[in-house]
Amino acid sequence: MTHLTTPLLVCIIVAVGYRTLAVAAYGQNPPKRPHIVLITADDMGWNDVGFHGSNQIATPHIDALAYDGVILNRHYSAPMCTPSRAALMTGRHPINVGMQHYVIDSDEPWGLGLDQRIMPQYFRAAGYRTHMIGKWHLGFFTEHYIPTNRGFDTHIGYLGPYVDYWSYVSKMNSGTFEGYDMRQNQFVNYAANGTYATDYFTSAARDIIAQHGKSGQPMLLVMNHLAPHAGNDDDPLQAPQETIDRFAYIGNKDRRTYAAMMSKLDDSVGAVYESLRANGMLDNSIIVFLSDNGGVTRGMHSNTGSNYPFRGQKHSPWEGAVRTAALIWSPLLKDTQRVSNQWFHISDWLPTLASAAGIALGNSSFSDIDGIDQWEALAYGTGNPRQRLMNNLDEIFGYTSYMENGFKYINGTTLNGVNDAWYGETDPLDQLPDDEQYLSSVMATRIARAGRLDEKLISYLRRHATVNCGNSIATKPCNPLVKPCLFDIINDPCEMHDISDEYPKRLRGIRNRLELYRLRAAKPRNRPHDPEADPSKFGGVWNWWRTDPTKAASLQDEGDDSALPPPTHSLAKDTQLFDQEARFRHYAQRDTDGRVQPGW
Repeated sequence: MTHLTTPLLVCIIVAVGYRTLAVAAYGQNPPKRPHIVLITADDMGWNDVGFHGSNQIATPHIDALAYDGVILNRHYSAPMCTPSRAALMTGRHPINVGMQHYVIDSDEPWGLGLDQRIMPQYFRAAGYRTHMIGKWHLGFFTEHYIPTNRGFDTHIGYLGPYVDYWSYVSKMNSGTFEGYDMRQNQFVNYAANGTYATDYFTSAARDIIAQHGKSGQPMLLVMNHLAPHAGNDDDPLQAPQETIDRFAYIGNKDRRTYAAMMSKLDDSVGAVYESLRANGMLDNSIIVFLSDNGGVTRGMHSNTGSNYPFRGQKHSPWEGAVRTAALIWSPLLKDTQRVSNQWFHISDWLPTLASAAGIALGNSSFSDIDGIDQWEALAYGTGNPRQRLMNNLDEIFGYTSYMENGFKYINGTTLNGVNDAWYGETDPLDQLPDDEQYLSSVMATRIARAGRLDEKLISYLRRHATVNCGNSIATKPCNPLVKPCLFDIINDPCEMHDISDEYPKRLRGIRNRLELYRLRAAKPRNRPHDPEADPSKFGGVWNWWRTDPTKAASLQDEGDDSALPPPTHSLAKDTQLFDQEARFRHYAQRDTDGRVQPGW
């Protein structure tokens, strides 16, 4: 037990030390820390919220929060669930923590490294009660990896990538395994079975908020919705029929159901806002809403999500995968009701929210945090702290997606380019609600009334949050399987005009910086499927199936480098930018704790 109790003792000492320093700095009455609610949608498309200009799906509560807060029009993430959630929780880039390649299937023995300190641990040490609702997806092959052993005081939700919206059964595409996946802390929660997931998670959030309303203790609530991610392949899109019927004007049946899933998500956001208000917490709260990555218009786990007019979708290097809908709302923000075009990466949320709460993430000039504290820029509308942005660098799939000073570089792609087109345009035959109906739906919310929003302001903000790519024909198309692409993403957000031939010097500079990232990146932690994870061995429930958290966490520990394929590249050999053989030698030899610190 020594190896488990010693870190606990260290955490207690650190927490006590922090509180002592806080009292010394602020006297006996330290400032009241804000309640923080972080709501994450799963696989939601850019074009699936009304504030980006579409009238197809009504999201009045989300939109009202956006208009009364700050719309983050250049918010970026990794292109898939697990890498994005790792960045959100750690404040580090996935390539620095070995989480850059693909996602964790429930029968795979790996997860976010236990050496990584994550968001709830920082907040709990500062006196917060920390709660997670919904999706985890950062590993559970041993009990050490589950949320309540990673800093969350409570967890109501599922551990894997997705579940059925009503039964909470999860079926893995990788094999024949299926099992029930719903937890209340470490225990199986059968009470949820039969209740629509979005409603169940909303009810859980109301209960938690009500408890904090009585106690007055600061709250960190991370609410990771299932919606609008597809469920199991045999019944992927699910919503109550009465909600689906409200979208009869959408001709495509699947898209109609997706709209209902989004509507239920919007209802949930409105209910969380109302619960904060009813419990006297709203005036000292910060609400963040974002999607973990782009929607999935086609292919595996398709939910018909629309990233229009952007190129690509989830699991690709394009804007449709990594440029995600996001907003922040709070009475603590001094400059609101605006559209922000500052560059923001999902890893920035940990240092930004910690700053808003007065929490120091490090006590020296060296910190493990890659994200940038953007609280001042958000609160006061001052400047743009970030100029470089790494979407992902995956040597196994063989692609890079990176931005610097408004130029976006793409080298290689995923799945041989099957997700590299433009998807999700609204069917012109659908008779959508008009702008007047849209404005009325937003104005009818309590959020809009409290923020004194008017139709003129909403229309102005909406117009500036809508991306218009002008000419819909790519004049200089680029196939990253043939040659690297470079785009002026500010003036060409839909990635239609490759300018790599016009800026060879800039291309070389980006290429040289990327080699530093590549050489210092941590080895991916992915592990192959394990038959011992079969839920039938645990009464039909997805459960942790190993006891030693170190056994499968490192490839070197098991002496099995064959578990992962070697680094590859999507480009033909004569157009590759780096010495592949030298890179492979370095990749095979480098320390798994290697990390990137070139100001990415």
